[in-house]
Amino acid sequence: MQQLVLFLTRYRNNLLLLALLLLAVVRHSLKNQVSEHWLNSFGTQTSAKFSKLTNHWKSYWKLDEINEELARENASLRAALKHSNAPEFTAMSSYDFIPARVVDYSYRKKNNYILINEGKKLGIHPGMGVINGNGWIGTVIESTPNYAYVLPFIHTKGDIGARINGKGLGQLSWSGKTGFAILEDIEREYQPAPGDSVYSFTRLEVAPPVLTGIVTSATQSEEDLSWDAEVDLISDFTSLNWIYVCRFKDKTEVDTLRSIIE
Repeated sequence: MQQLVLFLTRYRNNLLLLALLLLAVVRHSLKNQVSEHWLNSFGTQTSAKFSKLTNHWKSYWKLDEINEELARENASLRAALKHSNAPEFTAMSSYDFIPARVVDYSYRKKNNYILINEGKKLGIHPGMGVINGNGWIGTVIESTPNYAYVLPFIHTKGDIGARINGKGLGQLSWSGKTGFAILEDIEREYQPAPGDSVYSFTRLEVAPPVLTGIVTSATQSEEDLSWDAEVDLISDFTSLNWIYVCRFKDKTEVDTLRSIIE
């Protein structure tokens, strides 16, 4: 059944053209006004119903794909919580994860954007981190009652702190190429190696550390002998459907203590 629907969706324009040509031939053979009016009405209704039907089934199968992705992401998060010794999920219990659907986004620009369909009504505010089932996505910049603007990692201002497990900290920046980033200023004693896992490292109230990418190569600076590593990003920014906004449960308490310190 799915193959039939996909066939109709793929070739609907050709099938519609053939149907209209057939109607034109029949119309030409029937010259009276009643027949012509009936054929015009029939053609219009048939065209509309056919387009509606194919669009409906196309949306239906797309919905299945989205639901499958959401289910996989939920399963991934649940599995991570059960294995809390994994370094990227040691602090997961300190956060609530608010699911939201991506309603608009870009990935081909120098400064990209993401819009999601949840906002202040669900407690989403600027400064909150955003992840998906694969890894780091970005940070909430603005929110309205029902929507929020997320500044994604693939932006000139999307840099974050990051670390290679057991090998020190660095600054992770988008390279400008789809799917790639650069981890800079790693201390010279922590030489990155291909295959090393890179985790996000942000302020406590932003998000927990999450797997962000895998090191593919590394070079050493001749000046200070620090390391720079090229990183293959885990998250696919060209295909975004569902994300999770990270809400730190103890933010008010931490903010109170910080205000005293300052």
